[in-house]
Amino acid sequence: MKRNYARFKAFLIGLTILPMLLGCSEEVVMEEVAPLARALKIAALNCTPQAEQTDYSVYRMVSDGTRIGDVMPYYNAADGNFYIYYLKDIWNDATHKRHPWYGFKTTDFYTYSQLSAGEILSCSSDACKQNYALGTGNIVKNGSTYYAFYTGHNPNYPSVCVTKKEGIMLATSSNLNTNFTHNASFGTIYPPTGQGFDESENFRDPYVFYDTGSASYIMLVSARKNVSGTWKGVIVKYTSSNLTAWSYSGVLYDGGNDNFFMMETPEIFKLGSTYYLLFSDINSKYVCYRKSSSVNGPWNLPTGLSRFEGQGLYAAKTASDGSDRYIFGWTSILSGHTDSGSWSWGGNLAVHKIYQKANGDLAVAIPHTLKNKMETNNYTPVQSSQWGNVTALGGGLSYQLSSPAALDVTNIIYDPIDLARYKISATVSYSSCNKDFGFMIGSCDGYENFYSLRFVPSQNRFSLDKTNRSSLTTTTVAYNDVPISLQANTAYDVQVVIENSMLVAYINNEVALSSRVYKASNTNWGIFADNSTASFVNIKVTKP
Repeated sequence: MKRNYARFKAFLIGLTILPMLLGCSEEVVMEEVAPLARALKIAALNCTPQAEQTDYSVYRMVSDGTRIGDVMPYYNAADGNFYIYYLKDIWNDATHKRHPWYGFKTTDFYTYSQLSAGEILSCSSDACKQNYALGTGNIVKNGSTYYAFYTGHNPNYPSVCVTKKEGIMLATSSNLNTNFTHNASFGTIYPPTGQGFDESENFRDPYVFYDTGSASYIMLVSARKNVSGTWKGVIVKYTSSNLTAWSYSGVLYDGGNDNFFMMETPEIFKLGSTYYLLFSDINSKYVCYRKSSSVNGPWNLPTGLSRFEGQGLYAAKTASDGSDRYIFGWTSILSGHTDSGSWSWGGNLAVHKIYQKANGDLAVAIPHTLKNKMETNNYTPVQSSQWGNVTALGGGLSYQLSSPAALDVTNIIYDPIDLARYKISATVSYSSCNKDFGFMIGSCDGYENFYSLRFVPSQNRFSLDKTNRSSLTTTTVAYNDVPISLQANTAYDVQVVIENSMLVAYINNEVALSSRVYKASNTNWGIFADNSTASFVNIKVTKP
């Protein structure tokens, strides 16, 4: 019997009415025993989304249950900690705060402690002040003083006393774990006048660094400007010798052939002889980057893949401990804490190791400290069922799955993993693929109703799709995806870290896909192939 979705449904319907119409011979019953057993097993699967939790240790949120917004990492060599400042996702709460800065620190990316100082940078209680609300920025040290450049954002614009929605401001401190004091003598930086800028809004996200080549400090700011008759998001440049007096030095990057509404949270860092300009596209929610041999550009597109993440890592910035560089961002919550909810501002911290490939492009990997921690203990997955042409391969949980036609989904389903955090890993390859293959998340059944964490070789991408299988076509817009070059008979290392509703997948330690999935925890999961032949070798589940 061809085990595709349509025939399976027809069989179930026929099985229901056949006794009433014709009676049931012993031969018919015996012929359909396997499908019937599968139907009964499927009915018992658990695909109920887990209520959102607050006990995150790997993908941190605030211990009081608050989500985090834009992150601003700083590595402190003196104590070996990464200090990760963030906008706390509170807005006009009982304390009348609007995105104040708070912080964590960590040495290993799985154990975080909140900074004991609490509120690191406060917003003003004066509704007319530019810093009535706070936006992102970064911290740089000069001598014994830490300079926090940040966005002063006043949502009361326009009003009698508020004529600019955003401006660049400064606060200072002598310690990374204490409240930064607003520098009232620092002249707020606003867009240059008379040069085609949006002079009232959209001027934010300062990033300051020291450039050894020019022996000066450079500040990047996200802005909007009329470029040759077209309004575009641009990244502008300021320079200073002392961090307090700044001079406008023109547009660093205007997007080239692309027109971004805003290139948010820009950053420049250097690996080897190459400079990288990193920014987050406000519309697509992708982290983008450009390359150059000079800190001043020109800025070129990546040689290969256009990006290394999906939409689940936003407002990203990097920091280095002198040996490895890491990229920090946040993964959105979904409205109502349901998988059908819309992507909302603020979420959980996500961190990848970021490195330079041989061609100068960037790639990401799971931080080695996190990998080691997540592999501390083995967890034995329990098989619930299987369907279709499954061949056991030698060595651990290793299988070849072969599906001859679309919607004839060969699969192995495992029992739910009742853990708050764990890692699934396997080596995956395919010999033929006319549709897709990958991992099942939140399986209500084994052929139609599950989330597909899937390889799509025809489109050279790895994606998460929450759409039912029968609705997936070649024109389906992925829920979340990342490009990756896929070739037959090639092994791909897959590591999937799950903590409550956070799911982060790494493919070949080259690309990552961070997603919010409320069905990720304590539901049936498995592997599948649809109109493909794929191998899953050495499937492992490990835990801290």
